[in-house]
Amino acid sequence: MWISARTICPGKISRRKKNRMKLICMALFLAVSVVAEPFQMMTYNVWLGFNKKQNLEEGAKWIASQECDVLALQELKGFDSERLEAAAKKWGHPYALIFDRKGGFPQGLTSKTPIERIEQIMPNNDPRLRGTLHCKTAGMHFFIVHFDPRNYLRRQKEAAAVADRVEVLVEGGEKVIVLGDFNAHSVADKEAMASKTPLLEKWRAKEGGALRAFNENGELDFSVLQSLFDAGLVDPSRNPVPTFPTRLLFGEMPAEEFAGLQQRIDFILVSPPLAGGTIRYPRDPALDQISDHYPVVLEIE
Repeated sequence: MWISARTICPGKISRRKKNRMKLICMALFLAVSVVAEPFQMMTYNVWLGFNKKQNLEEGAKWIASQECDVLALQELKGFDSERLEAAAKKWGHPYALIFDRKGGFPQGLTSKTPIERIEQIMPNNDPRLRGTLHCKTAGMHFFIVHFDPRNYLRRQKEAAAVADRVEVLVEGGEKVIVLGDFNAHSVADKEAMASKTPLLEKWRAKEGGALRAFNENGELDFSVLQSLFDAGLVDPSRNPVPTFPTRLLFGEMPAEEFAGLQQRIDFILVSPPLAGGTIRYPRDPALDQISDHYPVVLEIE
């Protein structure tokens, strides 16, 4: 409905007042006509720093095409602050922070908006455990995780250190996102994982046995993500799909055999105010050449 100056203020008004009211009405009309773009955040394990930077240009080009507002990265092998800042500019992010620790597979965060480094979490100051980067940007707390891939007991400790901090923030009404490569499974995927018999047998036999993914009862362990759910986070994914592996390491493996290896270990968990967002699992032929993980995207209004 068009609102005229006379509607707002009937009767005789001066020309100056009339012009001023017209300007106010026009501003109101424009304000209610603008539709806000969704805010997008993405997590992506880029496999040994974009395959030791061999796939950096392809990866940067694909990331830029997604036009996300915030990007969490894992396995930034060979990257430091300067290199990450240079890479982030390729996908349009002027701000970047990296877990400041020599060697290993650091996590990083890049953003269209300034980033505040809150904390580098080192559980119990134990060098055997993996740390988590806690930052704040766009008014939200981001915890970028990359939990231990071979020992669920270590993952439990790493997740507990995050959960302790998350619980306080959630209780305070803050917007919180924990995202990254959890190397763990959600109970929501219990049925799907039960059908992966060859994969489960492979873990038991060759990749660390019970400590890889199974609890003391010999069942697949779901405690890592559950500790974060207990801290007040939710998984907004309504139709989850596997995020690992891609075809990068498995080439022409028959489709059925390849499907038997696939699992969901990359997540974006959020506090209740963000639970209405939409999770996307991008698929593109380029992704099978960039990393052994697929990215995950969350869109919020």
